Amino acid sequence: MVAYDIDWFIEDQVIMHRFPATVDLEQLTEQFNTINDMIDENANVPLIHVLMNAEDLRQYPKQMAKLGGTVKKLLDNSRLGWVIIFGSDDRIVKFIASAIASMFKTRFRFFYTQEEAFAFLNSVDENLPDLSKYLTT
Repeated sequence: MVAYDIDWFIEDQVIMHRFPATVDLEQLTEQFNTINDMIDENANVPLIHVLMNAEDLRQYPKQMAKLGGTVKKLLDNSRLGWVIIFGSDDRIVKFIASAIASMFKTRFRFFYTQEEAFAFLNSVDENLPDLSKYLTT
């Protein structure tokens, strides 16, 4: 099993998911279920955002139909806030993520840098602390 990292970035408000270099469909399903469970465990918070760091992601499933089924449970979660992928200049990642988010009418954005992603999330949720203080790249 390939290691991945999913944890609270801002407790009860923002989850950070760091993709490993290689991920398959089964691993993605496990990761998205973990995120969905974290959202469901925090019933007091109306919307929880997810930052997805794709800086290390090199190999991933490219079958959109299968990926859509994998992320359906998470993207259908009514308490899911913004889903923001950043750190990759891979056009296929951007296309697949945008297409799936569009299918599920998800609040979604793709950014090339962590700085852009954090600035956007601060612009759409005034309840978050200044995320620029947490920049790591």
